[in-house]
Amino acid sequence: MSRAAETLASIPMATLSIMALCCFVYLYQVTFDPIVQDFTMCPRLVLYLNEYYRFISSALFHGSLMHIGMNMMSTMAIGTSLENQIGTFAMALTILWGILLTSTIYTFTSWLLYIVFGYEKMMYQHCLGFSGVIFQLSVLEANLSPNRIRSVFGVFRVSSKLYPWALLVALQFIMPQISFLGHLSGILLGTLQSHGALDVIFPSDAYLRNLETWTSLEIMTSKPGFIKMPETGSPLRRDSGGLLLAICTVLGAVVQFVKDVCETIKFCIFGRGADANENIQLPELGAAWGAADNLGVGAGRENDIYDGEWAGLPTIDEARRSERSGLI
Repeated sequence: MSRAAETLASIPMATLSIMALCCFVYLYQVTFDPIVQDFTMCPRLVLYLNEYYRFISSALFHGSLMHIGMNMMSTMAIGTSLENQIGTFAMALTILWGILLTSTIYTFTSWLLYIVFGYEKMMYQHCLGFSGVIFQLSVLEANLSPNRIRSVFGVFRVSSKLYPWALLVALQFIMPQISFLGHLSGILLGTLQSHGALDVIFPSDAYLRNLETWTSLEIMTSKPGFIKMPETGSPLRRDSGGLLLAICTVLGAVVQFVKDVCETIKFCIFGRGADANENIQLPELGAAWGAADNLGVGAGRENDIYDGEWAGLPTIDEARRSERSGLI
């Protein structure tokens, strides 16, 4: 068996199926050269022209050979790891809901930006590719990974749970033309699923385990690439109350970050602190920085020198007398 055949044989069924489907669609693009804009995700066309098929087609079509190549390699790595942990049926449902809900979040966010802030660029923007679902899968895989630390392109390391967010920012700097909102939609969906918010739309573990015993599905379940659900149940099942805990944790981290920034600014201005520099008194500032009243200019005080304002420091005359006495 060749190395390529061994690699394909090691990919679980659901992951291999979605990769094959994306490659088949790209082969259709190369062969018939359709108008790609007819299949992209464009919120305006979805909402006002009812072109809901774009929810699915936008995830399966790709813009170039490098685009689909990078996405399929990422799908193979992340999908294989995740499917081996949750099973083939759960993985297939996760991908299916990921395609639909990632596009839904993207469309809703674009519409919300337009309604609230009048920002209409996202409503007219076209995007395509499987990367939104890949980011959803990366969130799930990162939350189940035993490795607590991961490297981002070998440059810096972050917590495994923060890895998708770090990857989102890093990729945006490296390739600013990619869809930030599309990737963010996948991360948000993966976060919701990892905290149990989507359990209501997924079948129970008992039902999925029962499916694996159906004789009508034996042609699928008997294949080497089929992964059965773990005996302990899906590791993705969480108490939906964990979502509230996650939100509180994120808000707490944001508050702590703001406090740290304020402390840093305070240290840069006052050094060791205001108490350590209490012998230095600055004149009070008025309504505007640099106003004439604050600078002592404009009221015939251009040449006035207030040595008394420097409390704790010797005046110029005292410093000169001390120098002369030292010379004597």
